[in-house]
This record gives sequence, structure tokens and C-alpha cells, in this order.
Amino acid sequence: MLRKLHDLKGFTVQGKKEKLGEIDDFYFDQDHLVLRYLVLDTGSWLKHETNLISTHSVLEINFDQKMVKVDIEKSQLEDSPSLAKNKPISQLEEKRIVEYFDWPGYWSEHHASDSEFIHAGLQQRKKLLDIKALDAEKAAEKNAAAEKQSNLRSLEEVTGYKIHAQDEKFGHLEDIFVDEENWLIRYFLIDTKDHIPGKSVLIAPEWIDSISWQGAEIFVDKDKKEIENAPEYEQPADQKLISRGYEDLLYDHYNHHKYWL
Repeated sequence: MLRKLHDLKGFTVQGKKEKLGEIDDFYFDQDHLVLRYLVLDTGSWLKHETNLISTHSVLEINFDQKMVKVDIEKSQLEDSPSLAKNKPISQLEEKRIVEYFDWPGYWSEHHASDSEFIHAGLQQRKKLLDIKALDAEKAAEKNAAAEKQSNLRSLEEVTGYKIHAQDEKFGHLEDIFVDEENWLIRYFLIDTKDHIPGKSVLIAPEWIDSISWQGAEIFVDKDKKEIENAPEYEQPADQKLISRGYEDLLYDHYNHHKYWL
């Protein structure tokens, strides 16, 4: 089932024995567009400013109770490496956390697991966004130290990114849909009301040409007319937020191979 990340914000995070806090944000891998971590707000009980929980630790999402169950104990969080709030998480910091909790490093090619779930740590997806980098960003990447900043991006950071079609700008990023089964980002929800009045559309990561993280812009490999004529996304009243019937229409419109076939 596909879910909007903003709908999960504020959900209670239930550990093995007690409540750990609430979901405050999310981090995804910018190269492969797979959700990697929940950002936990622990209130006042923990001194850490930022607390990450790998999607590998998620056992269940209960939408009726607005709860996410994880296989972590309160004492583990208390002793975990501390992270500063509102600062980039370096690769070294990320690796320290992963090693502390014994989570699989998603940067490795192979992992062993006896779990029935397909976790983000195990999920392999072809690298999507090294297709076309902007010249200025290429230079910046070459000059940056490898461990200075990780490849993690947060939901709150990218919300509001401007969206460009091949021929012109057409909206901004409103939300992200992820697949509950494997934590892949399936769609960006685009608000087009300033350019295509009253319409919201979905764009799959595979249809993106490039993303400027510095410029806060997403460039889509479609022209504005294609997007205008795409099936409009309207959120249904029930919990199935994207029907397979709608996805069929969407992929038929763009004449793309359907990922579920």
C-alpha cells in the first residue's frame, strides 16, 4: 500500500516495552530515493536533539491507532550516539548509529536477514539521480570531503521544491508517497494550482531528469502538456490512498512500464 509521509507525522512510535516518542520527520537516500529513517521526537525524556530509527526496525504500522511499532528499547536510545538538530548528518555519524544498533548498511551490496519483511536496508534500487548533475553542484561535490555530508535528505527539507517540466515551471512538491512493503519512494505529489488550476498530479522518480539540491528544484522529463493531460490525483476517503486502477491510468498515459508487472 502506498502512503503519504505527511500522514505519518505525529504517529506514536512504540518500542518493545514503552512509548519512545512521535514521528517528527523522515530521511531518504537522495541517490536511490528509498526511505531510510524515521526522525523521532522524544519530548523531554531524552537529551539527544535528533534521533533516527531505521526503517529496518519498523515492525508494524497501525493506522487505526496512529502507531508505528519498532524493535527498539528505550535504553538503547538513551545510550545511542547523539546527533545535533538541524545539521547535516555526516556519513561517519550515520555509520556510527547503524553500527550501534546493528542495522544493515544500505550502502552495502548484500545483507543477511531472517525477517519476513523487505526492509530499506535490504532494498536494492538502481541509482536514479546521477543522470545529470548541474555543473556547479558537480564542482561542489568534487571539492567536498567524502565524510562531510551524507546523501540523506529530509521530507521537510524537500517539501516546497519547485517543479520544472521540460518547457516550463509547473508547481511545487507537496508530499511523498512511499511503498509500505519496501520503503521505496513511488511518487512525488505535485501541487500545480498556480499553473494548472485546481489539479494535483503524481510524478514517479523514474520520470525525473535531475534534482538540484542546492537550488531546491526538481526537473521532470515531461512537457507541461503531458502533465496537464495526466489523470488528476484526488485523495479517496478510505485508507487506500492510491488505487491500482489509478496507477494503471497514470502509467498508460505516460506509456511507461508498470513497476508491479
